Amino acid sequence: MLGLLLRCRASLGRLYCQRGIHDAPPPPKALCYVSACTDPYANLAFEDWILRNSDPCSYVLYLWRNRPSIVIGRNQQNPWKECNLALMAERDVVLARRSSGGGAVYHDLGNTNYTVVMPREAFTRNMCAEMVARALQASDIPAYVNARHDVAVDGLKISGSAFKLTKLRAFHHGTMLIDADLTRLHGCLKSQAHDSIDAKGVASVPSPVVNLRDYSLSLDHSSFCDAVLRQFANTFAPPGEVMVVDTAGDLRTIDERRRIQTWDWLYGQTPEFTHRLHRSFSWATVFASVTARHGRITDVSIDTAESALQPPPGSRLLFADAAARLKGVRYHPSDINECLLPVIDSDSPRASELCDWLTSNLSFNTVSSA
Repeated sequence: MLGLLLRCRASLGRLYCQRGIHDAPPPPKALCYVSACTDPYANLAFEDWILRNSDPCSYVLYLWRNRPSIVIGRNQQNPWKECNLALMAERDVVLARRSSGGGAVYHDLGNTNYTVVMPREAFTRNMCAEMVARALQASDIPAYVNARHDVAVDGLKISGSAFKLTKLRAFHHGTMLIDADLTRLHGCLKSQAHDSIDAKGVASVPSPVVNLRDYSLSLDHSSFCDAVLRQFANTFAPPGEVMVVDTAGDLRTIDERRRIQTWDWLYGQTPEFTHRLHRSFSWATVFASVTARHGRITDVSIDTAESALQPPPGSRLLFADAAARLKGVRYHPSDINECLLPVIDSDSPRASELCDWLTSNLSFNTVSSA
């Protein structure tokens, strides 16, 4: 196949970096990387490395896939609102946050990811999605790009995409549902706390999805990669070689891999949100409003309904004590539990009930990165 690609020629009139008014357009340099690793943090870190370190005039295709994971957008996405993190922990689905914007997406080995890195001046929002659609059309799949820049078939989404722009470079990356576990996808992208969280970030917009397996029994990860590689060569330039990389063993990205697995990156990037809870106890109906910013609790209000009878003596002191202890704490199970332990261990059954309720509802939705 490499020989075929090296014989490909493209119409490259606009796809180059200008080096001078009188210079002829230089032939663009093209590269292709295929990851042999399925670790989402290693693969995302390598993608970032390509963006930062590749020749600013080059076109780079990167093909990769991850073990089961949910990948959310940078700065805009609230994992507590967008993801069922409790179910993810139960089913060994990890959380990752990418450097581009956009919504939450599900990855597994039945999904293939593609990234195209290019000069910023050559970037358009539909260029790469249309390239992928042509790759599928060559396999007799009637794919097209819809108004949201997604690749679709028969009105059903098969590929979502996101973008990142820097001063000189840009990338377009997207998913491709080939034979993904759609039951797990829907379960992990439906948060138990979705309706009780008011978030300032950009919420995901769910779309009906379908696997390519419904349209082709022969298409798989390898054949999809081959088809995209052919279209990449025709659209931009034939890559000099296809490099298979072990992204988990790449020493150039080790610091970035560590950084994007930290709690501060996964959860601390979350915009301000407010989690509203209520519960009827035998002694009162209690309402709680907990506001967090960058993953830390900044404000807490705990009280009974205004129309309710006065709660038992000492309840308001209990509410104030719990609220004061929660302020400044990370929105994390161990931190919330630790700060409320002195209240839970008191002799008051009401205190124990209240704090058990707060702990279970504020911290059930967290999953480790590992």
